[in-house]
Parts: sequence; C-alpha cells; structure tokens
Amino acid sequence: MRLLLLRHGEAGFNAISDEQRSLTESGRLRVLQMLKAHQPLLEGVERIIHSPYLRTCQTSDLVREVKPVEMLSLSQLTPESPPQQVIDWLTQQPDAVLMLVTHQPLIGDLVSLLCAGNLSRPEPMLPGSMAVIELEFPAAGLGTLQHLVR
Repeated sequence: MRLLLLRHGEAGFNAISDEQRSLTESGRLRVLQMLKAHQPLLEGVERIIHSPYLRTCQTSDLVREVKPVEMLSLSQLTPESPPQQVIDWLTQQPDAVLMLVTHQPLIGDLVSLLCAGNLSRPEPMLPGSMAVIELEFPAAGLGTLQHLVR
C-alpha cells in the first residue's frame, strides 16, 4: 500500500464554524504549486479521501485538477479523530494507492504511528505539506516514510 497524506492548505478564520473554514487564496496557490512541482509523487493514486470539512474538500478539488480521480469523504479524517480509526479503515483497502487529505493533529499522529509505531513525536505538518508512506500492511510501525514535502 502506498499512502499520501496531505494537510489541507492555509485556511481563513472568518467562518461560522471550524467545519466551514475556507482556503485562503494563498493557501490555494501554495497547494496547487506544490502538487504541480511534485506531480510524479501522485503517480498511481486511485482515490482522494478527505474529511467532510470545507477546507479539505477544497484542497481535494485542487488535487483533482492535477490528478483527476474519484473523491470520497470520510468522517474519520476530522482533526481530533483517533489515528487508529483511520488505520482500521485502511486495512480494508488492500494494495491501494490513496491520498488522504486531512488536518492536524491527526495527520502528524498518523505519520508518527504508521512509521515510528507510537505517538510520542507527532510529525509537524504545516498547511499544504505532504508525506508519502509505503506500507506492506497498514499497522503501527510498519510504514516507511518515502517523501516529506513541506
């Protein structure tokens, strides 16, 4: 399994709820530039899975401009979701190449749990950053961090 973890782009704070925060124009541009510069990393991506929050939906739309594939919303990808729930979901996706578009602290916890096997040092993932992880099987400590784009 190959997993690309993308944190949404920079979002504004002028929304009625956290779920409705929208990408800023500079957030959109930075994500699009990063995706175009690292387009070879997107090779083979079959689906984009994102949280139901607006900013991850918008970030996923930008990914589709570069890599037109199916998108799916997944409630387990919200900011405070337990990373083990995501790993449990991933076990049902054998041999897939997926991009997960999500939030901090979840994304940093996922990188740490998948690659180091624990949550003692979550990866600091800034808006618009991406981690590429190779996994024989989605479980704690079995991942190898192939690329980290900040």
